[in-house]
Amino acid sequence: MEQLLQRIFDELAFLRANMATKDDVAALKDDIRALESRVSHIEQTMATKDDIASIEQRMATKDDIISIEQRMATKEDVALVPVIREMVGQLMERITVVELHVQEIPMMKQQIEQLSQQMQEGFEKLDRQETVLQALSLRSIQQANDIHYLKTSMISR
Repeated sequence: MEQLLQRIFDELAFLRANMATKDDVAALKDDIRALESRVSHIEQTMATKDDIASIEQRMATKDDIISIEQRMATKEDVALVPVIREMVGQLMERITVVELHVQEIPMMKQQIEQLSQQMQEGFEKLDRQETVLQALSLRSIQQANDIHYLKTSMISR
């Protein structure tokens, strides 16, 4: 019975240590939204090949050049793209892991309920055994008293 209880407590500890919380999932979603916003901003401000081809086809004025320079991505912006892609990839992996753990929660709850029911049944058996032991103990004490009475009454005669 102690081994069963220990196994149950070990499983509960494992579940607590490995289970993702709603806060973890929410934090990951917030990080993804922030990264998506940054990537969207970079994509909107980056010059595309079509933009460059269009510029080359027409004669650029000074104002056009200034406008183009303002809309072009900086080297710093371009340098961030691989880092952002890597971070998004890592976040997607983490979300996948979290989603897998979230999917396991109903099964874990069912296992905990089963273990709880088994523990309850075990406690009930222990209670019955304790009652039987108390009855046997009382009976043993009564028999010892009877034997003592018989011995003392036999000696008195």
